[in-house]
Amino acid sequence: MPKTKMIIFTEKRKQYRMRNNLYICNANPQMKTTLTSPISGSNFGTYYSIDKMNNTSQYPSCAICHSKPANKTNSHIIPSFFIAMVSSVDNSYKRDKELLYTIGKHQTTAYIGRSVKEEDLRDSFDYISEERLAKLSKQTASKDYVFCSHCEKKLGEYLESPWHDYLFNGKAASPDTAYFFWVSLIWRMSVFEGSAFKLPTHIEKGLGKRLNCFIQAKDKNEDTAPFLNKAPFTYKVLYCKDYSKEQSGFIYSEYDSKSKIASFILGDVAACFSFQKHGSFDKHSFYGLEEAFTSAPINDGYKNEAIFKVEANVFENFSDSIVDKFKTIRLDSDKANIIGIWQIARDRFGVKLPPQPNETFIRYVISELYSDSVKPGEKITQEHYARCFGKGLENIYGIRIQWK
Repeated sequence: MPKTKMIIFTEKRKQYRMRNNLYICNANPQMKTTLTSPISGSNFGTYYSIDKMNNTSQYPSCAICHSKPANKTNSHIIPSFFIAMVSSVDNSYKRDKELLYTIGKHQTTAYIGRSVKEEDLRDSFDYISEERLAKLSKQTASKDYVFCSHCEKKLGEYLESPWHDYLFNGKAASPDTAYFFWVSLIWRMSVFEGSAFKLPTHIEKGLGKRLNCFIQAKDKNEDTAPFLNKAPFTYKVLYCKDYSKEQSGFIYSEYDSKSKIASFILGDVAACFSFQKHGSFDKHSFYGLEEAFTSAPINDGYKNEAIFKVEANVFENFSDSIVDKFKTIRLDSDKANIIGIWQIARDRFGVKLPPQPNETFIRYVISELYSDSVKPGEKITQEHYARCFGKGLENIYGIRIQWK
């Protein structure tokens, strides 16, 4: 059974060149540009169409408590401070200052945080009109109508805020708070449609039930320790402070069904979770982070969470390995898209084209797609893709077509 994955790729001061001298992302070296790639499937799920009248029966039930209507919008798949960590344009790690690109199977979309200034976008876009900004203001790493207002609030109050303060401000977080913070993150990544990270069904359901019981116990001020009995995983955490401010930061996750280990990198933080019966991390492999994880202590939710600090070169080695993988994925996707458009051109315009484009044409179109002369935000538009395809037809096959 193959590994399942979800990746967010941030290009900042390093520009990674493909073997055929093409850039995956030609970002401004002084800014962060984040690429989110659910490697299979579409962009983060579909959005429910909800009647805006106060008819709660039209909402689905909350994915956590299953008792209240899921009336909350903009629920984050990943805690917002991790997204801001790898995509804030000013390195502040602050929310609403993101420049985020979400790459689906056939389309890339951008998100601009509401506090990003126009001058911060000039190196990424040719122009920003009010109409365009409105389109780019839809958060691509979140989903609507998954949680009820109560559960959404409690995720932040009981788990995300305490763990954020633990990491950034050195405030104590109880062992069970830290443990269930990770329960909530792993479960959300698996249950949200489109993230392409998927746990086995029995693990996913078990995490969801424990999370619901934890929130209910906290609401009633009851002991949460019983929910750690027969805990489904043990885990390890690595931390490289401020890594994403200086280098390319990532959010990436995968579950390996053979080792029963889920692995994550979340900007300055990396973590792995063993679902093996005895909590073993044997045979764990994660793009060069194995040695650091071997040295890290094991957490089980009964003692204060231990975080193992590492140097920047440890994360840099991971970055090099994952970027190579990402290049290959993007190149294969681009080739498939070009072939698909080729078939549309044959059917729509009635031009005499071969059944398949030749390699020279494909290489030409890809080189135009990632041209250094085009800004990152313009590269994701349909107009740019059509222009590159049209130039390829004209220069390689001597055929000129007019797209409508």
